Amino acid sequence: MAAPSWKQFPNAFSILVIVLLCTNYFAPFGDLDFTWQIRTGRQIVETRQLRTVEAFTYTISGRQIPDFEWLYEVILWAIWQTLGFGGLKLLKTILISAPLLLVSLRLKKEGVGWPGIAVSLLTAFFVLLPMWNLRPLYCTTIGLLLVSGWLHDHCTGRRSLTWLLPVVMLLWANLHPGVIVGQGLLAGAIAWEWLNRYWKINTPLGREACWRLTLVGGLGLAATFASPSPLDRLVLPFRPEVGHSIQRIFVEMQPLYTFIARPPYTVTLAYILAGLVALSVCVRFRQYRMWELALLVGLTGLANLAIRSLQDWLLVMLALGVPHLAVLINRLRETRKQWKQLPASIATGLARTVLKVDVSRRRMLNSRLFRFQPLWPGLTLVVLMAISFIPALAWHMPIQNANEWPVAAVDWLESQELHGRFFGMPDYGSYVTWRLGDRAQCYVDTRGFFFPPELLEDSFYVPQMGDDWRRRLDRVMARGTDYLMLETTGPRGELWQAVRPHIEQPLYCDKQTAVVSTPQLKQALQEMDRAVPDHFTAAK
Repeated sequence: MAAPSWKQFPNAFSILVIVLLCTNYFAPFGDLDFTWQIRTGRQIVETRQLRTVEAFTYTISGRQIPDFEWLYEVILWAIWQTLGFGGLKLLKTILISAPLLLVSLRLKKEGVGWPGIAVSLLTAFFVLLPMWNLRPLYCTTIGLLLVSGWLHDHCTGRRSLTWLLPVVMLLWANLHPGVIVGQGLLAGAIAWEWLNRYWKINTPLGREACWRLTLVGGLGLAATFASPSPLDRLVLPFRPEVGHSIQRIFVEMQPLYTFIARPPYTVTLAYILAGLVALSVCVRFRQYRMWELALLVGLTGLANLAIRSLQDWLLVMLALGVPHLAVLINRLRETRKQWKQLPASIATGLARTVLKVDVSRRRMLNSRLFRFQPLWPGLTLVVLMAISFIPALAWHMPIQNANEWPVAAVDWLESQELHGRFFGMPDYGSYVTWRLGDRAQCYVDTRGFFFPPELLEDSFYVPQMGDDWRRRLDRVMARGTDYLMLETTGPRGELWQAVRPHIEQPLYCDKQTAVVSTPQLKQALQEMDRAVPDHFTAAK
């Protein structure tokens, strides 16, 4: 008889989950988006306007910005006000854990055993670990998993579509603009299930089930329009600045396939899974609802267009595709005696290999070493929650800042009480306005979609002295820039390395960041022009 779970030591799988939870909780945030989101949340509360005008920069100040996640921003601000970094880290952990839990529950409901669930979770761990961060994108992932699961249950006759769907759609519409994918999913499911009653490609729904889908799904669609500027949100992906090539300076906007050859090379697992799911579609085409296939195809396109959609694509593939793969493996196992009598071929050899791997997988993952122990991950979450709710710990979390943030430079700015307009890369812009608040405005920050492309190009090319950088720099200074925050090393340190010999005493300089005033930089450029006139005349 097995010992009670509280008497069992954590096994290998539990230790892995505990390490991942703690690493995710204590690690610094991967980017600085949380900074402007918190400030926007405060602005919404203070002005009582769900869509506020821009106030953090001196380049687009006063403009209406395409921000459609007001509820997330207000929640983030409230958590920051009450629990500080501890609350933010706990929210990040919850947002990352929730989609994985939903995938596990979906697979269990579809009859997939623990070995299949474990392999799915391990795949998600290794592929998504580098992308784990505090982002509203998780609201879309959670929404997609919930809505697609409820639709699947309804269309297979397992359970009628829940009245929770309109509530989820209402929240989703105010948490993240990715709700447009959910709108397309609902509209496609309603349209297809009515058409399927005549075409009968899938097992058709009864008339009553179709009407319930139409009523509940229609209310869900209607609920998404109870949000600020729902029509503007629909056209957001088609704005020219969203598709501009400069957006690829942000890692999340780079195509997924470009990461295949980059460490840690785990993106390949997503493509292997996609190949297996595509195989299951070919074999079990009529068992997939057409709206499920449309969702998979759409997410495939989005993920390969920008890696920010990788999580949605991967987790929905796991939730929709793994149950079909499990059926295929079971069918192969059941017909083993029949195909073993066939002559040796590539197909029979592949079938034997699949079954051998499956037997080894089930034996290993059902062993005590990898068996699921809910106690230990649950206890870890309780401990992390306790840490987050103790003010002395929550407000003084270790490892609050990432190494690439200009922490020391902004510490100095605070100590000197400097204020004004700061030029720098987007991440520097977000950080300086976060720390200095209303005393500082930046040229651009990490809200890439909000800025005209030429402003992002200035922030990218000027520090690297590329693409007509001198004209761009003149334009930057003409906008009333007071200070420039420049990296001192690497490709983004080219400008500083060039002007450094001509600046006797910068305002601040360390191994990572230099701060100079606009008059200092202008004088340095004039000395450079006199020293190498021909070169810089050509550059102009």
